Amino acid sequence: MTYATPRGGVSGAGGDGDLVAGYSIGSPLENLSLTFGLALTGLEPLGDAGSLSLSASRLAHVGGNSATFVGATVSNLAAWGVNSNRSEQFTVYASHILAIEKGSVEVPLQFVVGYGTDNTRDTDGVGIEDGAFAGVGVGISQNMSASMSFTETQLNLGASFNIPDSTISTSLSLLDVTDNTDRQQVTLSVAYGF
Repeated sequence: MTYATPRGGVSGAGGDGDLVAGYSIGSPLENLSLTFGLALTGLEPLGDAGSLSLSASRLAHVGGNSATFVGATVSNLAAWGVNSNRSEQFTVYASHILAIEKGSVEVPLQFVVGYGTDNTRDTDGVGIEDGAFAGVGVGISQNMSASMSFTETQLNLGASFNIPDSTISTSLSLLDVTDNTDRQQVTLSVAYGF
């Protein structure tokens, strides 16, 4: 579940949330991993808009203390409600994971680059178009990580915390940190894996 305020990054619009569920099969290490997703857009009223998604990922290279994955996602499938006003969305990416040794501790780093549909907002905050994105994440402790991501017009910062001895994680993000597109937004997410 993700809660964002203000809604759509529009000042004074109040907050809103989304519920997302997914199920994965296969292993990206051995062949291909597929994830099927269901997104319910907006909490009030719950379920009046949403869509399906399909993601695939695969290990492309492994060596020493690093690994590279490639993946693709198609989303906004079988959309209903306000989501049906938009066409399907596509994203492709490459992700590189690297472990850096600091004494007796390994610090994980992750780098992501990709290209996707409708992920770059115009600087006037109104239009949206296809574009490239990139991100970097670092493990701060066994249960905490921090990240920074970029689209062609926005800088985003985030932090995640895994609750020890559980499959629950939380993340807090500030989108459009510099308010370059006049769509600054704070999001809080809670995820549960089983």
